[in-house]
Amino acid sequence: MQKLVRHLDLVRHLVRRDFLLNYRRSALGIFWSLLLPLFQLLVLAFVFQYIVPLGIEAYPAFLFSALLPWMWFSTCVNGATGLFIANRDLMRRPSFAPGILVLVSALSNLVTYLCAVPVLIAVLVWFGRPLTSAMAAFPLLLAIEGLLIVGLGLIVATLNVLYRDVQYVVSVALMLLFYLTPVFYSGDTAVPGYAIVAVINPLALIIESYRDIFFDGVAPPVGRLALSMVTSIAVCGIGYWVYRSLEPDLVDVA
Repeated sequence: MQKLVRHLDLVRHLVRRDFLLNYRRSALGIFWSLLLPLFQLLVLAFVFQYIVPLGIEAYPAFLFSALLPWMWFSTCVNGATGLFIANRDLMRRPSFAPGILVLVSALSNLVTYLCAVPVLIAVLVWFGRPLTSAMAAFPLLLAIEGLLIVGLGLIVATLNVLYRDVQYVVSVALMLLFYLTPVFYSGDTAVPGYAIVAVINPLALIIESYRDIFFDGVAPPVGRLALSMVTSIAVCGIGYWVYRSLEPDLVDVA
């Protein structure tokens, strides 16, 4: 029990440190956690409302409800490539488990996500999309996406220590995944073959569920939630297996 408490205290301390360091020595500080997604929202809303109009009602609210969870995912997975390398001194401590760094990154960026949720709610209300009881599914979606992020983060962070090409592959893969995930468009209006992509891409199912509860105000289908949960648990399990299999080599190589 005491060991668990020490680990929880360590995680809490590292999450706080990681979150504050992101905005250290900046004039606006943590306000950047709100401004960055808003700037991206403005750019994408301008492009897909006026340059390449998609004809989606209340498009800024439609887009923002999916953009925030995408940013949480992409920031964590892309940042995982350098986690073990950048923290090699911390990893060399005898009682420190390197995998904690992936969890800390996910939680730190989750704080950034949650800081932006009030802005999302304001955008939804502005466009006539009030919150409903479907919001009760929000913590479950956070847990499902969190498992997916931690699982992929463990794989990426571990493999990038041994093969530095992984960081470049991840960058390209995230660019492609952005267009394969219904962030700025609706999966219902995509080409007929997109249904297969949605099943292969677990993040697509999660993003659609976020949009259900925020934009449409309805509970996500149980089948989609179950499939998302099973997939995220499987990815997390695979990630932990990869990490534990290669953990003995991480400290020496990093």
